[in-house]
Amino acid sequence: MEKEKIMDSLKDILNIKCNMYKNKVAFLEKDDKLKKFVPMTYGELKDNINGLGTIMIEKLNLSGEKIAVIGENSIKWYQTYMAVSCGVGIIVPLDKELPENEILNLLKRAECKAIVYSSRKKDIVENIKENLSDDLICIEMEKEKSDNISYSYDELVKEGKNLVDTGNDRYINVKINSDEFNILLFTSGTTAAAKGVMLSHKNICTDIFACYNIVPMFGKYTTLSILPMHHTYEMTLNYLFMTSVGGTIAICEGLKYIAKNIQEIRPDFLVAVPALIDNLVKKIDKKVKEEGKEKLVKTVGNIAGGLNKIGIDIRKSVFKEIHKSLGGNLKYIFCGAAPLDKELAKKLEKFGFTLLQGYGLTECAPLIAGNTLKDRELGTVGKAVCVDEIRIDLSENDDENSNIGEIIVKGDNVFLGYYNDEKETKKVLKKGWFYTGDIGYFDLKGNLVITGRSKNVIVTLNGKKIFPEELENLLNRIDLVSESMVYGEVSKTNKNELIVTARVTLDEEYIDDKYASKRPSDDELYQMVWEEIKKINRSVVAYKAIKKLEIKKEQFVKTTTMKIKRYEELKK
Repeated sequence: MEKEKIMDSLKDILNIKCNMYKNKVAFLEKDDKLKKFVPMTYGELKDNINGLGTIMIEKLNLSGEKIAVIGENSIKWYQTYMAVSCGVGIIVPLDKELPENEILNLLKRAECKAIVYSSRKKDIVENIKENLSDDLICIEMEKEKSDNISYSYDELVKEGKNLVDTGNDRYINVKINSDEFNILLFTSGTTAAAKGVMLSHKNICTDIFACYNIVPMFGKYTTLSILPMHHTYEMTLNYLFMTSVGGTIAICEGLKYIAKNIQEIRPDFLVAVPALIDNLVKKIDKKVKEEGKEKLVKTVGNIAGGLNKIGIDIRKSVFKEIHKSLGGNLKYIFCGAAPLDKELAKKLEKFGFTLLQGYGLTECAPLIAGNTLKDRELGTVGKAVCVDEIRIDLSENDDENSNIGEIIVKGDNVFLGYYNDEKETKKVLKKGWFYTGDIGYFDLKGNLVITGRSKNVIVTLNGKKIFPEELENLLNRIDLVSESMVYGEVSKTNKNELIVTARVTLDEEYIDDKYASKRPSDDELYQMVWEEIKKINRSVVAYKAIKKLEIKKEQFVKTTTMKIKRYEELKK
């Protein structure tokens, strides 16, 4: 689809797209009382957003203020995001998994005047309220009646809609400057403390337009939303993109309901992260093993893959049971937020699913590069999207023969800077270029390949560089291993020696299935993993060899998009 010049801001989703698709289903959300998914049309969605925006301006005097939103994925969460960013003030999405002290910290840092929250966050909000401004406005999503503690979300929306019906168009007529700061997103902090990323409507709309070029019109499709809405990957590439093309978004009830909701909704595509894809592939493999069809699947898969290369695609019919287990309609899987093992990608493709990998950062709203349907190369994240320009900065590369360096980006999707942090902004924005902190290179076809994060790179004492992500991909292929993190530590006995260390968690489900009669001891499990690591060491150059293994009993500290918080783990 060609770029639509009429959509200059997110407000055009309300004023143009919601009218265009007025009677189409925008959202499907499970009703706890009815025990089924209930639809909401684009017309209803628009009325609710305009009602909420109007009451926030007229009654709550929040024009120009920062307003936080926190809670589980919901229609009300989306409506709040849109109402605030499209005419009230600056929206501040918060991670619902944050501890109480961090929610308090971010509300203070953002100088929020109001917070909209789900009832599951009621106790936390009431606990921290006394440490915030006395005039902080609290709006509870599921509350039936307003009181002196907080407002009822539904009552406010109803009151606002009544104002609109009587001719109040103050909010509706607000003009959006697409270059101005409207969205404040705090990074997940995998390598450092969270930073406040300032985004504009132009940043977001640039990425929405990029999606039009990557995939065909998705207006006829339904997606199942699994990832948290506060994350810009999910918000931009699922919610905002889909509502800009008139698609339908079904909201997953939670991670433990994914399989159930897939069967209920039968989605056409999913937006996922590598951890979810890994889990998906493991379940498919388990089912194949249980049915004793490993050799058959391998043989048939190779034949089907070969036929597909000459334009004959029989994969869906051959693997119909696998497709049926995923609803039967699943065509595309979008993967981002972290590197995906190429072997996982190959497996999905073999079964007849189309995998589209992308690369981005919150600072780019988030999309930078992506595969397209016409031009895909597994193991890469494709080419620059839309008006992006990507380069590889080799200035810090000590090896003159290497084409690997820091990825830098220029384009309308690049953020405005870090909130109240000029020092950090100057570190990453230089002469119009955003220095991502990620390391990569271009292959011979011009596709971008990500090798790792600059802050994660292990530098040996003789200057050799090790990208831990490369070793982690190999470790995660070990059946006994669930997740892994590789890092370097200086030897306690020899300060001139750097020890490449693997910290892993075990796949308890695999162990239970494999050793149902008698579970191996901890020492035996350690030796089993170490034997597999020896095989890995024989496949890599000597300086990358893993010298030490640590097995964690508890899970890694992770973000809500399932990335390991390395700096938290290393503090331990």
